[in-house]
Amino acid sequence: MMCHSALLSIVALSALATGMAAPEFEAVSQDGRNIRLATLRQQGPVMLIFLRGFG
Repeated sequence: MMCHSALLSIVALSALATGMAAPEFEAVSQDGRNIRLATLRQQGPVMLIFLRGFG
């Protein structure tokens, strides 16, 4: 149980607050395309939304 608490603390400390810039990443979109945050930022402001529990 102590390891679980320590892990939660680490995750909480590394979480981004509202308005903070997200680190660069690459992900696969729902239609299979590779998406880079840097590419999206070139087009203008980006809002990231992560949906949980869908699958």
